[in-house]
Amino acid sequence: MNKKFLFGLIIGLVILADAVLWLLSACKVEGMDWFSLGWATVIAAGVLGLAFIGRGLFGKTAGPLKKLWVYFGAGFLVVAVVVLACECAMPKEIIAPIIAIVVAVALLVGFIAVGGKKWDTGDNQKVGYKNYYERKAEEEKQKEREDKED
Repeated sequence: MNKKFLFGLIIGLVILADAVLWLLSACKVEGMDWFSLGWATVIAAGVLGLAFIGRGLFGKTAGPLKKLWVYFGAGFLVVAVVVLACECAMPKEIIAPIIAIVVAVALLVGFIAVGGKKWDTGDNQKVGYKNYYERKAEEEKQKEREDKED
């Protein structure tokens, strides 16, 4: 199964499940009175955050795009934490540290996703690189050697 297909399938299934649970809650089905739009948002944002982080970690794309997926996922997780705090009436003092932890973990995971490698290193940073003038000097020496041999 393709990773992109799996990513889309997970997102679609989560949104469908949230919509169904919200409909059951709106229809006053027994046992579903606890479910609200806030809980739907918490579930959707949490799963979307994890899905985007997973795509950033395991996707085969360029480094900046991997980091973008991870940071986008972290943004969803921050939304999930804020809405969860509102739904559960958490003390406001712990919301900011939780968001700081999510951001710090996102930065760390973004670094791990790209493996600490620079994706745009130029030729001039590779071992044995010679600039234009060095290459021209070598060509001149090569021409002189060939002229001497003739």
